[in-house]
Amino acid sequence: MEEDMFCYIHEGGQLVKCVGGSVQYQGGRSESMVVSRHMSHSDFISKLCDALHFDQNSVKLEFTIKFEPSCLLPLHDDAALLKMFRFNEMFCHVYVSSSSEVVEGCIAPNSAPSPIVGSNSAHLLPFGGDLPINIYNDSLTIESYRFSHRCAEVNILERDSRRFENSIMGSGHTFSNAAEFHDAVYLMSIASRFRYRFKRNSTKHMTVVCTVTQCPWKVTARAIGDSNIVQVHTFHNHHNHSLEDVAACQPLVRSNRASLLIDDVIRSTPDYQPRQICKDFQRQHGMQLTYLQAWNIKEKANERIYGEPKYYYKLLPWMCEKMVATNPGSIVELGHSSDGHFEQLFVAHSVSIQGFAMGCRPIIAIDSAHMSGPYRGALFSATAYDANDAMFPLAFGMMNSENYDDWSWFLQNLKKLVGDKEVVIISDRHPTLLCSVPEVFGLENHAYCYRHLKENFSSFLSKHNTRGNKGKENALQFLDSIAYARLEHDYNVSMSELRKYNDALAKWVEENEPEHWAMSKFPNKDGIK
Repeated sequence: MEEDMFCYIHEGGQLVKCVGGSVQYQGGRSESMVVSRHMSHSDFISKLCDALHFDQNSVKLEFTIKFEPSCLLPLHDDAALLKMFRFNEMFCHVYVSSSSEVVEGCIAPNSAPSPIVGSNSAHLLPFGGDLPINIYNDSLTIESYRFSHRCAEVNILERDSRRFENSIMGSGHTFSNAAEFHDAVYLMSIASRFRYRFKRNSTKHMTVVCTVTQCPWKVTARAIGDSNIVQVHTFHNHHNHSLEDVAACQPLVRSNRASLLIDDVIRSTPDYQPRQICKDFQRQHGMQLTYLQAWNIKEKANERIYGEPKYYYKLLPWMCEKMVATNPGSIVELGHSSDGHFEQLFVAHSVSIQGFAMGCRPIIAIDSAHMSGPYRGALFSATAYDANDAMFPLAFGMMNSENYDDWSWFLQNLKKLVGDKEVVIISDRHPTLLCSVPEVFGLENHAYCYRHLKENFSSFLSKHNTRGNKGKENALQFLDSIAYARLEHDYNVSMSELRKYNDALAKWVEENEPEHWAMSKFPNKDGIK
């Protein structure tokens, strides 16, 4: 704990909760001072009143804590001052009001100390309503009565999760099944800001209690007969938490339950982003999420609304038929394993096939990317080049992995698309492609992607070059001149220069099949013009 703390002093204004859920102090004036945690309450009052020119006998002090800035807590003795230090870090906020503002009868005299009692499910009281019970000046309550009145007067917006406080109405409340009861308990814990556990949990009998020791909150539910319907048997909706309990027992983030809070948003806004979910949970429910938690919550919400992704695979045969029916001339192939599980998919739309035949060069670049998600797999793609050297999407496929069988199947379907037209296939030097491409399109029509090859050369260069960054740049320029030389003479001159520069680099070029990437050496030069 730091020895000193920066203290903001606010006087003459009011706390207002904004639409975003944050609390701001509006009006009045603000001062600041540095206080020591060893300072007594009387010394703190004296220093504050000297700074604000107040009479020590006419002020009422309250403070806020970091994890619940919307609640005012009384600052009336040394113990409260110590709590202000303990539950804040580098700075704190103290609010000063005249003692005449205190509602008569709201704060009892200091004659008898009271237990620390706070209701996590406290509602904002309407102006002029009944006073809350068990709220004394020595009681470090979670929300003071005077602050509740102030909230009502300035129309403070409650947390959105407050609407779930009555998820369980009481004894006799029925649910269609145990899962629905579990959801109701979780939503209630979010609204009332507490953590729970199951003492007993089966489809026929469930007992849920608050995790705080000796807290009376409890709910039991039992199945009705042999049905799945669950009915609440007993319900004690009252909490007994200290300030330490509130800090230690914040609701847990359970993706499958918390996703209930965003179902409506996902239906209306499917592109709801995890970062926005983090912000909205903090603003609406007072919960801090990590990006991964928010992503999991969105995935669970999508599963509940649209079903689990694994069931989508059953729709693939229907989808393939519809693609061919609505786009005549398309090539759509679907492959299954012997036990009927999905393995391969190839799609080439008719507009892509026609565009390739009418306006593209006879060059096709193929590549793959690993897919994330629960089922993984690989996404294969075939891209052509139009007359302006712009990329033209031709076909794509979904496969189990980047293996020989899948690439061979993909290339054979691509061959159907090309027909008798001779094309050059550009790829990286993946071992499976070195075998499958020559088998389907011929060895003379297989070109290596120069970018990948240049990266390999650069890695090799880093291990054998001793001339620094400038020397590396020179070697890469030599490689460019070798690759782009259109005449055999130019190729030989560039190779001679590279050999003089570094014989090991020249040997690397010769060993890496320049006939598949150097323009002057490529057998099918006409195909890449």
